[in-house]
Amino acid sequence: MAKVAVSEALMRVADRCVQIMGGIGVSGDTVVEQIFREVRAFHMNDGPTEVHKWSLAKKVKRDFLAGRAE
Repeated sequence: MAKVAVSEALMRVADRCVQIMGGIGVSGDTVVEQIFREVRAFHMNDGPTEVHKWSLAKKVKRDFLAGRAE
């Protein structure tokens, strides 16, 4: 759950930085461009975030149903 939350927060912040900087934010050797590239790699590392969300949802559902059966 932490990986999903952190990667989404980082992606939002990096995207907003690029939006503020405009075209300069993704061109050349700016800090914003470097951070955006690294955040994209982190976002995709160890599988896409959507896959993690699906597996977390399955686990929560399974735990919920197991708790109701008891």
